[in-house]
Amino acid sequence: MKRPFDDASTAAPAAPPTAAKPVFFTKAQREELALKRRQEEIAQQKRRQEQLLAQSRDSRDRDRHRRDRERERERERDREREEEAKARERARMEKTNEREREKELEAIKQQYLGSKKPKKRVIKPSEKFRFSFDWENTEDTSRDMNILYQNPHEAQLLFGRGFRAGMDRREQKKLAAKNEKEVDRHWSEKMLDEMTERDWRIFREDFNISYKGSKIPRPMRNWVESKLTPELLKAVERAGYKSPSPIQMAAIPLGLQQRDVIGIAETGSGKTAAFVLPMLTYISRLPPISEENEAEGPYAVVMAPTRELAQQIEDETVKFAHYLGIKVVSIVGGQSIEEQGFRIRQGCEVVIATPADRMIDMGFEPQVVGVLDAMPSSNLKPENEDEELDEKKIYRTTYMFSATMPPAVERLARKYLRNPVVVTIGTAGKATELISQHVMMMKETEKFSRLQRLLDDLSDKTAIVFVNTKKNADTVAKNPG
Repeated sequence: MKRPFDDASTAAPAAPPTAAKPVFFTKAQREELALKRRQEEIAQQKRRQEQLLAQSRDSRDRDRHRRDRERERERERDREREEEAKARERARMEKTNEREREKELEAIKQQYLGSKKPKKRVIKPSEKFRFSFDWENTEDTSRDMNILYQNPHEAQLLFGRGFRAGMDRREQKKLAAKNEKEVDRHWSEKMLDEMTERDWRIFREDFNISYKGSKIPRPMRNWVESKLTPELLKAVERAGYKSPSPIQMAAIPLGLQQRDVIGIAETGSGKTAAFVLPMLTYISRLPPISEENEAEGPYAVVMAPTRELAQQIEDETVKFAHYLGIKVVSIVGGQSIEEQGFRIRQGCEVVIATPADRMIDMGFEPQVVGVLDAMPSSNLKPENEDEELDEKKIYRTTYMFSATMPPAVERLARKYLRNPVVVTIGTAGKATELISQHVMMMKETEKFSRLQRLLDDLSDKTAIVFVNTKKNADTVAKNPG
């Protein structure tokens, strides 16, 4: 007789008569069941993956069909636009032909019928030589109307040889000679307080400087008259800037007055220093960026159209800024994001980044507008041009410098600049006089051979060749010659 639980297979507790008896499986049976369940799970996963793949293929097919339909609609629109353009061209040609026919008919009429000459109006002698007997106010020469007659010079007694009525003719000649000498002196030979309006006009004409705006300060003639801080003047001297360029002469005094400026000057004219030096003067009035206030920076943001120009502006800014302890960081593509972010988090006074200016034409205007809208607006200048700026207060100042001023940038300037002064060196939109331009019309297949001949003519000189794509640049660079 067995005791309870002696056999594991029959060691189930007693159950009510209605309940099913538990079934115990051996280890091999349990492994077999587990294997089956795993196979079923794998099969289900495969079925789900196949379903997902099928759905993905269907989605791709739908996207492909949608793109095909969109391309077809775009082609249809292009065809419609082309038809409209052709129709407009036909209408224009018909109008032109109609005008030509009218001119031809008019010429034929004039040839056979003669042209109608307007009748000359005959002026009667009584109208031609009419005399007015009425007095006009401008013809009144009485003592009260002419200031010269209000204070007449009273003749004095004669005294001394060569003196008459108290006038010394020799002194008058000396004074006249002195005044004539003053007029003959060039503005470069005069001190600042000796400059007259005529001298300033000649100065602006000599350097081709023109302004558009109100309350414009005098341009600076040299670095000593620039009113820059002694530290910046030393930095300018160490950078090797002997004398300011015309755009610097005109724009720096405006920047030092915290005026918004639009500067237009040719490439290589020194525009960078024209806004960097006032910008550094502006920053030097603010607390230095440190660990305590690093979140308050940057104080200035410079946006450039390309990475290369941004790096060039950074080099120029650092050239002056490191003498003042001002930190400069550039944010451009092609460099480590982590490194640039780390430098920003450390705190800086100046950030130089891209895009701007030319990038607006390429569709980046929302990004530029977003940056400008994020600028602080609590220290904006007054909108009224007649209201004087407080020299002790620090206003938000905006500069826009370019070799040209596209319409999109003009829109931004009108929106974000307060009473700006437009400074133009030379003629806006005109090619610099230092460059001669030659346009050569030729076939596409003749371009490269002509380029090779032009480069051969340079002998030991250097040249820059511009192309429209990177592929063309690689092709031109790889070809010999």
